[in-house]
Amino acid sequence: MIIFGKDERTKFEGIREALSNSVCRQYDEAKIYHDGKWVMFEPTDTAEFDDYMKLLAIKRKPNRK
Repeated sequence: MIIFGKDERTKFEGIREALSNSVCRQYDEAKIYHDGKWVMFEPTDTAEFDDYMKLLAIKRKPNRK
């Protein structure tokens, strides 16, 4: 599960074209709560692994060193 806050949802829209249709569909179907959009991903194979890494990169804080 990944919870996307307001800024993270904007970042998602910025990379949407680089993601697979199934990942975008799961994102679109997820419910928005007061603290963000909660998206449950259920990987069935490694085909979407790169997409998940891109999504996790949105969540990571940049290394300032």
